[in-house]
Amino acid sequence: MSAKRGYAEAESSIANKKPLPYATYEEAHQALQTLKRTSICDEVQEHEERALATVDAANSASTVMRQMGIRVSAQLCAHPETDAGRVGKALVQALKTSKASVCCEIYMALISIFEVKDQFIKALDADTLKQLSMAVHRDLANSQHHVRGAALAMLMHIADDALDIVRRFTTDAHAKVRQAALAAIQQAQMQGTRLPLEIYDDCVAATKDTTEQVRLLAADLVWAVASAHSEHIVDDTRLIDDAFIRVCDMVNDGAVRVRQRACIVLGRFRTVDAQYLAQTLSKQLMSHMKRVQRGPARGYAGRNSGVRSSHTSSTATTAAASSSGPAIPTPTGDANVGDLRILDSGAAGAFVHALEDEFQEVRDAAIESILELSSGSHEFAARAVDFLVDMFNDSSDRVRVRAIRALTALGARSPIRATTEQLSIAESAMRDSNSSVRCRMYEFLAHVSVPDTAALLSLIQAFKTNLEAYSGDLPGIFAAISSLGRRHGHLIGAPTVRSLLGISELYLSREPRIDDTLYAASVVLLVNAKKAHRSAIAAALPDFVFEHLPYLQDKYPGSLPSDIVELVPTRLSFVRRMLDRPEPDLAIDNLVRDDSVHQATAAFETMCIQIQKAFKNEPGSDSSSSSVLQQSASSVMAMEESEPQHKAVARYAELIALVLQAQDIIRSDGSLLYRELTSLAARIMYGSYSLEARTLGLHIGCCRALGYLRIFAHAIWLISHSALSHTTQVKAKMHEEFHTRISLYTGSKQQQQGQQLVELTDLSATDTADQPDELIKFIRNFKALEFMPQSRCQYATASVELATQARRSQQKFNHLFPLSLQINAQMCWAMRRDRVLVTVTLPTQKICAMRPPPAAFKPMRALHWSLEWHSVPLSLPLGSGEPASVALSMALLHPVDVSWSDLFIIDGLLVPASYDVSNYYKGVAKRSQFARITVSDPVSVTVNPIEFRPPASAHTRA
Repeated sequence: MSAKRGYAEAESSIANKKPLPYATYEEAHQALQTLKRTSICDEVQEHEERALATVDAANSASTVMRQMGIRVSAQLCAHPETDAGRVGKALVQALKTSKASVCCEIYMALISIFEVKDQFIKALDADTLKQLSMAVHRDLANSQHHVRGAALAMLMHIADDALDIVRRFTTDAHAKVRQAALAAIQQAQMQGTRLPLEIYDDCVAATKDTTEQVRLLAADLVWAVASAHSEHIVDDTRLIDDAFIRVCDMVNDGAVRVRQRACIVLGRFRTVDAQYLAQTLSKQLMSHMKRVQRGPARGYAGRNSGVRSSHTSSTATTAAASSSGPAIPTPTGDANVGDLRILDSGAAGAFVHALEDEFQEVRDAAIESILELSSGSHEFAARAVDFLVDMFNDSSDRVRVRAIRALTALGARSPIRATTEQLSIAESAMRDSNSSVRCRMYEFLAHVSVPDTAALLSLIQAFKTNLEAYSGDLPGIFAAISSLGRRHGHLIGAPTVRSLLGISELYLSREPRIDDTLYAASVVLLVNAKKAHRSAIAAALPDFVFEHLPYLQDKYPGSLPSDIVELVPTRLSFVRRMLDRPEPDLAIDNLVRDDSVHQATAAFETMCIQIQKAFKNEPGSDSSSSSVLQQSASSVMAMEESEPQHKAVARYAELIALVLQAQDIIRSDGSLLYRELTSLAARIMYGSYSLEARTLGLHIGCCRALGYLRIFAHAIWLISHSALSHTTQVKAKMHEEFHTRISLYTGSKQQQQGQQLVELTDLSATDTADQPDELIKFIRNFKALEFMPQSRCQYATASVELATQARRSQQKFNHLFPLSLQINAQMCWAMRRDRVLVTVTLPTQKICAMRPPPAAFKPMRALHWSLEWHSVPLSLPLGSGEPASVALSMALLHPVDVSWSDLFIIDGLLVPASYDVSNYYKGVAKRSQFARITVSDPVSVTVNPIEFRPPASAHTRA
């Protein structure tokens, strides 16, 4: 009976033309899967009707089905054929009679639609927006927390004064609502809204919330509000300093993620006062900038033990110390809790606690923040060195590498004056079994300044030990030793030289082996000293060291200074000549380059001879001249040493070869190959525009030669229409544009010379629509003009690179959201930045052109640009669910002579036989006045569509 009733309902629904709602959950889920694979408009519209009918179902048993209908409606709005305004209006209407879970689903669907289609809110009428606003304000007072949270998220998209309303919910009784309120404030801040000062107290209170997610959001918002009002005074303290102390206090939080986030946020405080920065590296409190000892238990000892105490034990120690330690004097006006000033105690030892944390994520974040803060304070950087060196004993390889990288960055700004204790820790870290740690340690030691000669000799001995144990580390070790030699020449005297080389003052020393790497390391250190200390070092060196220098220079390139010849005494003239000889590899490169230049010049001269032969060819004299000319042009283009103007002539020669092919077809006795003529016209037209757009420095004569080629291409395009029967009006318009092109080159009597001017003048006076023989005569007798650009011309090029993640893996995307890619490109010799485009070839072979924002361009030098576009929006069509590829390239816009005909010719298209004059005028209005010229090779990206996952249901969020 149920089956018969279902059939009866279906038949009545069809008879009344009412959409049939989804009957089961599986049916609705199948609809979601179908929408990802179909692009048929009828199917999309059918699912739209059924989804809206499911949303409108009011019986209590269809709550889950209504939720599925809402999800289907949300995904439908990503399709261009869907009326998003109608869907939104239906969803808003459903808010009146829906349960709490359905209302939450509707709010989440509307938010996702807002994010997919920016114009969606404009598609809603005033009444619908008013109803939505009333529903949101009504649900803000709902007793169920998930309804209030969804209403808060919706409020940020429709209300201008949403912050004032959202702020009241930061103290809501339910944690989920407080989290939603802070997330809405953070979203407003990320969209560029300047947060008001009144929110600061609410955010500070949220840092003490019992819910971890709330505290995570509060940490970011405290910094955001303080950065917007940094100089505001709160209790005799700048707001930025007060916020810094509040975040420092969160480093002692019980949740790992909160401690990690607090450490990350601390690195964003660039203008905090120096006294608070210094206090983060000390567990002692400061009262009026004087240290106050809390007690024996609070002293910091044993940093080098490598043991990371847990948060619980640290808290217990703090409590014990506070109870047993002496009283701390507190300035007036501050709240006292156990004779402790709250603000000062918050920053005390924040980074010390973070570096001792038992979780490496927290220690990593603390190291990065210390590095960021060190860039603005030299005093803080000097104090942080000791703590970062202690991290060499950390149990995690990742933390050790991160600490070494941070110290290397500090040393690159100014040399690090290491103590004997720090050098001892560094020498032990050099013996690490991890090669990454050792290599990073060599880079760090290259920026270290040692205190005395004994420390220098100890460090060199540690390097030699590593050379024996890890021979593959030789390049890094020699680079570090070279840097140490340049920095510590004042510590190297005659005793140090004898100690390093093993030379005795009493006995004749044996000459060491020239291939001994330990001996080579000592020589590298000695000869890299600065000029002020070289004379004293050279006087202590035996002659065999100087004789070994040429061999060491060739075996270890880059380890010896470039002016090493000045260190050698004048009596050793042969050694000086050997050191002063040109580099063998460089000499060979020069010979190869000279030979390449000679070959490129010879190939260009050969090509010029072929061009002259092509100009002098009589009809039918040499049918193979086109292929010979094209081969000679290709050989010039393939040579890297060819001059830019030579390559420009080679590209012009390729166009002449195409002209000869077209003339050969016209002169043939057989039937005309119209399809091949259309292709040749497209290649000549695009090639002439490309050469004109990409070559900078072309004089007016070269531009006329390219324009003359375009007249030829237009002529053979008109000839290829002979097999089609157009109306008289369409033919007249087509030939009228041809005469318009001719007038551009016959308007001035000096534009053409000789026979070419006569031919164009005669052709412009001929009605080519009724006399096609005149066009054929012009094509047969056509001879290109001379094309010789100036020597200073340049050719526009571009290279495209993707982010490392995009090159290594597939880009996953959802059809509901645009795919965002990061593109880095180098644009050379681009005259106008506003005509640079990024073109994307979709899997359907459709080409989309997008103009990068002006802020994405960074000038490198004259007419050279660096493009860094971090979010290239790609709206991909609904695919088959399988991985596909898109291609990205760079292009330039170049104005065309005749917009309607030229873009037909460039695309290789013929005017259809059914074309009429009204379509002509519409085509002229729609066609662009610019041609798109590609200037880079395409870069492919593999994209993988993932399964659509709609927002979680209200039951899951609850």
